[in-house]
Amino acid sequence: MLETLSIRNIVLIDELHLEFTPGLCVLTGETGAGKSILLDALGLALGERAETRLLRQGAKQAQVTALFRLPSSHSLWQEIDAQGILYEGQELIFRRVLESDGRAKCFLNDHLISQTLMRRLGQHLVEIHGQFDQLLEAKSHLLALDAFGKINRKPVEEAFNAYKNARQALIDFQDALAKSFERQTFLRFAVEEIEKAAPRPGEEQDLERERALISHRAKLAEALLLVDQTLPPLMSGLSLSHKTFSRIQELLPEKLTPLVEASDRAMVEVQEILEGIKSLKGDVDGSPSSLETLENRLHALRALSRKYHAENLLCRLDEFKKELAALDHGEDHLHDLEVTLQKTKQIYAEKARELSALRRSAAKSLEATLAEEFSPLKLPHVRFRVHFEELSEDMGSERGLDRIEFYIQTNPGTPEGPLSAIASGGELSRLMLALKVVLAAAEDVPTLIFDEIESGTGITHSPQIASQGTQHMVVLKAVTQEGTTTHVKSLLQEERCEEVARMLAGQDITDEARAAARRLMGEV
Repeated sequence: MLETLSIRNIVLIDELHLEFTPGLCVLTGETGAGKSILLDALGLALGERAETRLLRQGAKQAQVTALFRLPSSHSLWQEIDAQGILYEGQELIFRRVLESDGRAKCFLNDHLISQTLMRRLGQHLVEIHGQFDQLLEAKSHLLALDAFGKINRKPVEEAFNAYKNARQALIDFQDALAKSFERQTFLRFAVEEIEKAAPRPGEEQDLERERALISHRAKLAEALLLVDQTLPPLMSGLSLSHKTFSRIQELLPEKLTPLVEASDRAMVEVQEILEGIKSLKGDVDGSPSSLETLENRLHALRALSRKYHAENLLCRLDEFKKELAALDHGEDHLHDLEVTLQKTKQIYAEKARELSALRRSAAKSLEATLAEEFSPLKLPHVRFRVHFEELSEDMGSERGLDRIEFYIQTNPGTPEGPLSAIASGGELSRLMLALKVVLAAAEDVPTLIFDEIESGTGITHSPQIASQGTQHMVVLKAVTQEGTTTHVKSLLQEERCEEVARMLAGQDITDEARAAARRLMGEV
């Protein structure tokens, strides 16, 4: 909780040190006394935007220090450890320094930290609620109930996402089917056209080679004729040399044996050349295709490749056939998607109804817990109820199938209705106090601040609330020749009674107002 708040040179405050005790601390005071300055100062210490307008006139520097004491079990300690911030005991000291040139520094336990970190940490320590709190909005009631009941919505969120994805998949495929007729027509034509062309594996490469062969037929024939005329005499010479070497090999075996072996290899290789030339001459002389025929075939295949953006026509043909088969069997796939949708919808509905049961149990607990808070706040006849409306699966969301709103009945015999529509201003402030105190028990925020400054009559304008405080301070403004200052005074019991009487009667405090104040404070 917030234990101390020290303020120096903030607006009308010269120097101020406040100490808070556990329980309900009430701050009251006349309009314009400077109650809002205290909230501005605390906000500054917790990382809110630093503005030079907050600096007291004539001062060069302002400073706000807020000391919090947290239980060792508080989740914020993990963040503090992760940031490497040292601490002693269970104290956290936030300090903000504002210079006249607009510069500001943030400290936590005298460690310099960023404004972003200060603000994030501060949000775990203090909640500030105005008279027109967000809890007046029905859309926040479901989240508030879940927080109170510590309800885990993750199973429902996951089931809803699966259901939503299945529904979208079905819609997308239905759209695809509606557009598939045109696509099917294209695919059938493409398959027929490619199959009619009947491309063979590697055909374009074969055609390229054959075209090169035909286009250079005359030059090849002339060259081959020259080779054919040259090689036979060479072969004869090699044969004669081989016979000569063989006859005299026995005379000089060490010298001639390598020559005989080399001659053998040369004769074999020349023979292979002769046979290759013969085969090549057959290809050149006997090619059945004309150059024009080859050119036309090659052009047709390449035109198909460009038309269907295919590096390999046979691969593209296979892709087209598979896509066509999938579209032809679209009804089967559509059925599978419908089955999946129904399954995910059923699972979502089951999880959502389990969530609803947990919420209804939490709602009864919230109603009972709040009822215990109403009597001390002088709301003995108020009845609080969590109103449920069940939605259809088609209207559900990741939050489930519940539409929730807080309802109240202010007096017996009067109709109940939504919180914001039924409660009067005074009742509403006390209701919000009770509701936030109860909900805060389910959260990890040790300090709640209720700011009703907008009503123009104080941090609390309700004497019923002020009378229940365990600590009461009054904000006062002093005007002297040196200037205007705001200070805060802690009230003794009799002084508290006088302040509550002032809140009841105004400036002219009567004995009747004092008696009413004592009754509110439980003294009579």
